[in-house]
Amino acid sequence: MNKFRINTPISKKHQDLLKKYTDTYETQQKVLEQALENLDTRQNQRSALSPEQDLVIRFLGGNAGCLIQKDGLVMLLANLNPEIMQKYVACSKPMEYALEYYYQKPLKECQLAEVIEGIVINARMSHWFDTVDYTDDGDYYTLKITHRLGVNATNLIRTMIESASATYGVRAESTTSGKTVFMKIFKKN
Repeated sequence: MNKFRINTPISKKHQDLLKKYTDTYETQQKVLEQALENLDTRQNQRSALSPEQDLVIRFLGGNAGCLIQKDGLVMLLANLNPEIMQKYVACSKPMEYALEYYYQKPLKECQLAEVIEGIVINARMSHWFDTVDYTDDGDYYTLKITHRLGVNATNLIRTMIESASATYGVRAESTTSGKTVFMKIFKKN
């Protein structure tokens, strides 16, 4: 096997890690080779995941998630105060944060198609909904969501997506019922 020499400075933290694992793997060379192979394996595993699966792993791995049974979620949503919900969305902008977290860049740097796809991926990842999809209808995208979580969930979904659309700088029009959200998100204002 051909051998190649590398020479690079590393931080004190990483030197301590290298020393720690040298005890296990016997040599610094073996530690570095094992680390690189693990990175490669992890990257290959991650690329085999769907966007929703990848987001779940990133979300929960970052200690940013909370799991709740759907029946409990329905009960919480049924008792949601609409005024408090409106203030929360206006102040915290949860959909905007979710999109920026997913794409790892500011919302304004995203293409509108990315924003729509990000909404769908985040919605699918949450497992709140029965169906989530969209179509490109020329001058606008039509977002289609069905669920069994009640009218407060419909209003929360509509409010969050309308907020994200307004923050991005495009107009959105909604048609809703207790179980559906159909939203046109226009490509130009």
